Amino acid sequence: MSGTAPAADRKPVAEGGSRREERALRAAFAVSSTGDWIFRFALPLLVLQESGSAMLAAVTYAVEYVPYLFFGLVSGVVADRSDRRRLIVGCDALSAVISCVLTVLCLTDGFSLYAVMALAFLLSSIRPFHFPSFQGLLSERVPEDRRPVMNAWLQGTDSFLSLLGPVAGAAIVVFVGPAIASGLNAASFAASALLVWVLRGAKAGAAAPAEPGEPAASRRGAVRAALGSIRPDFVAGLRVLAANPAVLWGTVLLTVTNFAMLTVQSNLAFLTAGPTGSETSRLAVALVAQGGGALLGSVLAPALLRRWPAGPLVAAGMGVLALALGLPALSHATVPLSAALFLSGLATSAIVVPWRTYRQDVVPEAYIGRVVSVQRTVGFALNPVGAVVGGLVLSSLGPAAIFLVAGAVQTAVWLCAWRGPVGRAGLRPAGSPALLAAGAAPPTRTS
Repeated sequence: MSGTAPAADRKPVAEGGSRREERALRAAFAVSSTGDWIFRFALPLLVLQESGSAMLAAVTYAVEYVPYLFFGLVSGVVADRSDRRRLIVGCDALSAVISCVLTVLCLTDGFSLYAVMALAFLLSSIRPFHFPSFQGLLSERVPEDRRPVMNAWLQGTDSFLSLLGPVAGAAIVVFVGPAIASGLNAASFAASALLVWVLRGAKAGAAAPAEPGEPAASRRGAVRAALGSIRPDFVAGLRVLAANPAVLWGTVLLTVTNFAMLTVQSNLAFLTAGPTGSETSRLAVALVAQGGGALLGSVLAPALLRRWPAGPLVAAGMGVLALALGLPALSHATVPLSAALFLSGLATSAIVVPWRTYRQDVVPEAYIGRVVSVQRTVGFALNPVGAVVGGLVLSSLGPAAIFLVAGAVQTAVWLCAWRGPVGRAGLRPAGSPALLAAGAAPPTRTS
């Protein structure tokens, strides 16, 4: 079986899809993210309260990134070779089942924290398949001229939920318990699966078709076909990624950015709520500030993209993020830390929205799942390391050292972005000739 399914082989979907489909995708993302945000901070806080260990809480926060190291390189091939709508529904349904099991476990007296963390890891193992499928479905269903708005809405929704999620997560653990948080997460996954499933009446994007002469038996089951072509398909995705220097270097720089952010983010519960996790109001204030900045950034991003190319915006966001990560070294009291986190959230949206929009514009739709999964696998590779490094620095050198390390690393990232291909991305037409030279088919627009 050939591994490079041409982009032209994937059928365009009704001129990029309808607004009804767009609303359904928005709703699915919103309800699923609501449960995730509540649970994301409820679980580390639960571990901190039960164990009193900052390191164990940081590891619990970072556990969601580890599965990308195991499945990330396979998941993009599966996403590109499968019916993305059905794959998303399956991922959400399985996530709902795991969350229900986690709910039952948390209701059991004397539950094991390690069993909770194992289930959390299993739940996180589904995300590497869900995210590239969802990004690919957006490329299928959302017209090119609507993508900046759609990306900004998704980032804004995530940012808005980050305002409420930490507060709700902390309150649920303190007043009701982790079982309710897990139950809400299960309900959100079930609702998301239903919202994506109702797209069945629309013209669905087909999985990449079989090559001429391929045995009929191998055409049954897109996932089985994907598993049979992992290596060649993955190599094709790498070629597309490497063909554009901005996409390639952006992947590297965002990986280091994630490392810098995780050294701080994974230790926020300890830095704000204290060693026992009792000062939950400080954690809530800090994370609300970060979410507020990200929400403002997502609102401003579409207008900024109309005035400036994506590359300079990404580079500028990385510079602002370096400043935000380093400032709390002067003082990590509630007010200055919250101000720095607000600036950090603002910078994050200024990076994410232009970056995703640029990627959707230059990567052929038939390869988007592979490129996204490779980028997330590489991008998350240093996240667990960042969490552990942050915990070690906090334990041995104190809080100020965490922010000094994170700020210095991110400053180096900003300089590389500003002086390199990332800072020039979008200043001229994207490199379609480079894609052709890499052996990939030219992109086909859905709008």
